[in-house]
Amino acid sequence: MTKKTIALLGNQNSGKTTLFNALTGANQYVGNWPGVTVDRVVGTISKKDWSVVDLPGLYSLSPYSAEEIVSRNYLIKGAYDVVVNVVDATHLERGLSLTLELLSFGEKTVVALNMMDKAKEQNIEIDVKALENKLGCPVVAISAATGDGIDALYEAIENASTPKKLNLYPKVMEDAITTIADKLSGDKQSIKEFIATALLQRDKLYVKEFNNENLQIELVAQRANVERELDDDVESVIATYRYKFVDSLVKEAVKRPSKVGKTLTNRIDDVVTNTYLAIPIFLVVVYVVYYLAVSTIGTWATDYANDVVFGEWATNAAASLLEGSPQWLSGLVIDGIIGGVGAVLGFVPQMIVFFLMLAFLEQCGYMTRVAFVLDRIFRHFGLSGRCLIPMVVASGCGVPALMNAKSIDNINERRITLITTTFVPCSAKLPILAMIAAAFFPESTFVAPGVYLLAIISIFATAFILKKQAAFREDVSPFVMELPDYHLPKLSNVLMSTYERCLHFIKKAGTIIFSTVVVIWFLSSFGFGEEGFGMVEVSDSMLAAFGTAVAFIFAPLGFASWQCAVAIITGLLAKENVVGTLAVLLGLGEVAEDDVSLGAALHGEFSTDAAALAFLAFNLFSTPCIAALGAMRRQLASGKMFAFACVYMLVWAYAMGIIIYQLGGLIAGQVAFGPGTIAAIAVLAVILYFIFKKEKAKSNLRIEARSI
Repeated sequence: MTKKTIALLGNQNSGKTTLFNALTGANQYVGNWPGVTVDRVVGTISKKDWSVVDLPGLYSLSPYSAEEIVSRNYLIKGAYDVVVNVVDATHLERGLSLTLELLSFGEKTVVALNMMDKAKEQNIEIDVKALENKLGCPVVAISAATGDGIDALYEAIENASTPKKLNLYPKVMEDAITTIADKLSGDKQSIKEFIATALLQRDKLYVKEFNNENLQIELVAQRANVERELDDDVESVIATYRYKFVDSLVKEAVKRPSKVGKTLTNRIDDVVTNTYLAIPIFLVVVYVVYYLAVSTIGTWATDYANDVVFGEWATNAAASLLEGSPQWLSGLVIDGIIGGVGAVLGFVPQMIVFFLMLAFLEQCGYMTRVAFVLDRIFRHFGLSGRCLIPMVVASGCGVPALMNAKSIDNINERRITLITTTFVPCSAKLPILAMIAAAFFPESTFVAPGVYLLAIISIFATAFILKKQAAFREDVSPFVMELPDYHLPKLSNVLMSTYERCLHFIKKAGTIIFSTVVVIWFLSSFGFGEEGFGMVEVSDSMLAAFGTAVAFIFAPLGFASWQCAVAIITGLLAKENVVGTLAVLLGLGEVAEDDVSLGAALHGEFSTDAAALAFLAFNLFSTPCIAALGAMRRQLASGKMFAFACVYMLVWAYAMGIIIYQLGGLIAGQVAFGPGTIAAIAVLAVILYFIFKKEKAKSNLRIEARSI
C-alpha cells in the first residue's frame, strides 16, 4: 500500500479535529469552539500506513492570525499528497469559499462533507454529485462523530487526482494573475498564481516578501487595469466572483426546508446570552461546578482515597513490608513517599469531577457563549473575548494555556493574557484550595467559587493597570468568533479530555512531586546534632534552619512558620508541591481532607482564617510552575518582559496576601490594627491609584504580533 501524507484543512469548528481522531485513533483535544488546534498535529492511520497532518482551522488563506499563517505556509511548503478539506454540511456557504482557495493550489483534493447527521436532522438535502461536478474534485458525505462515511473517504483519498482549474474571475482578472505569476520564481504554476492573487490583493506578508521594485510596478499597473475595466477594486472583484460561484453552487446542490422556525440553539441563546441574564447564569454555572467538585461529589471520593487507599491500604502494606527495616527507610517510604505523594494524589477524584463538567461545558458549546458574553466586559480592560480561551484551558494546566495565547494577534493583548492567565486556578492549585477550604471553611460552599471570582478580579485589575502603561498601550483587536450549535457531546470525547488533563497531573506527581517530597523528607529528617550528622527531630533539621531564615518574609501575611515558608518555596517549582511538602512536614499524608487532625495541624500553622486565605492567595497568584514559566518565556519572546511578568506576579501575590490578612482579618475581628494594617492600606491605595489614574493619550503606533 502506498504511503501518503494527508493535510487536513477546514473552517474552525467544522469537526476537523474530530475527524483527525476518527482517522488516527489519536486523542487530540476536541473542543466545541474555534481555535482548538493552534499548531499542526501529526497522526497515523496505521491500517493504511498514512500520515495525517491536522492544521489549524481557518476561514481564508489570507492570514490574519498565527494559526492561519501556519496553515498557509504548510500548504505552500509542506510535503503532502492529498488535501482533505473538511466542510460543515450545515453551513455549506461558509466553508466553500475556503474550498475554492484550496483548489487553486492544484493539489489532489477531497472535500469531506462533515456533520451530515446534523444536516439530516435540520432537513437539509445536499446533492453530493452536483457538488463534485461543479468543484471538479471528489466530495464525500461523512459524519466524523459517528464514523459514517469514513471508508468512502479512504477510497476517495486513495483515488484522488489533480482537480481541474476553475476559472472564477473575468478574463481581465485572470490575465492579471497570469502576468504576475510569470514574474515569480518557482516550478509550480498553480502556487505562483495563488501568490500572484494574494499580491494583487495587497497581502501584507507577501508584499514584504516579494518587494522587488519591477514586480511592484507591474502590480500597480495590473491593479489599475483591472479596476478600470471592472470599475471596482481588486479585493472586491475577487471576493464578489468567488462568492457568486459559491452562491450558484449552493443554489444548485442544497435544498433547505421552506419554513425554518427558531432552533433549539436559538432558544437557548435567547437566555444564556441575554444582556442581563448572561453574567448571573455564568456565575451560577461556576458555583455549581465547584460545589460538585470541591464540596460534595469530588470530596466524597477524595475522602475515600485519603482514608482508605493511602491512609490504610498503602500505609499498612508498606509498614508490613518494611517491618524490621532501618528507621530511615521506613520513614522515607511511609512519611515521605506515601505521605507526600499520596496526599497530592488523593485529590485526583476532585479533579476528575471538575474536568468532567468542564469538558462537557466546552464541548456542548456553552463556553463559546461565555467568551462572546465576556468580550464586552474584557474590552474595558484591554482584552477581548479571545483571551478567555487560554484562561479556560488554564483551569487544567497553564502550559497549554500559555501556548494557546499565540493565537492572539494583538501583541499587547497577548502579553497581558500571558501575565494573567495563570491566575486562574489550575489542577495543581486545586488541592491547595480544597485543603484550606476543608480545614477552615468546612460548612461553606462559597470558598472555591469565591477564589475563582478573585482570580477574575485579579485578571481584570492587572489588565486595567497594564493597558495604561506605555509598553502595553494599543487598541484591542476585533473579536470574531463563530457560535456553534449546541449539541450533546460524545461521552468518549468528554472522558478523553478528562483523562488527558488528569494524566498530566498524575505524571507530575510521579516525577516532580515524588522527587521533591523525597528531598523534603531528607532535609527535614537529617541535620547536625550533638553526635554529628544524622536523623534528628524535624525542628532541628537542615530544612527547619533554612525555613526559619526566610519565614520572616511572610509574617505580614499572617504565617511565619518555617513549614509554610518551605511549602511556598517548593510551590514555586510546582504548585502540587505545596500540599506534598506540608504533608511531609506536618504528617498530613494519612488523613482525609476533612479529618479533625488535618484541621488541627493546619490551625497550628495559621492562627486565623484570614491567614489561611492569605496563604492560599499567595500560592494562587504567584509565579506558576517551572514548565509554565518556560512556556511563558517562549511566548513573550523578551527577557525583559519575562522578568517583569515574574516580578509582577510575585508582587501581586504578596499584595493580595497582605490585603486579605491585614484588612480582611481586621474586618472579621481576627487581626488587631497595627503597622501591618497601615502597610496593607498603602498597598491597596497604590493598586487603586494605578487602576483609576488617568490614561495618557494613545500613540498611533500599532504593532502586529506576527512581526515580532
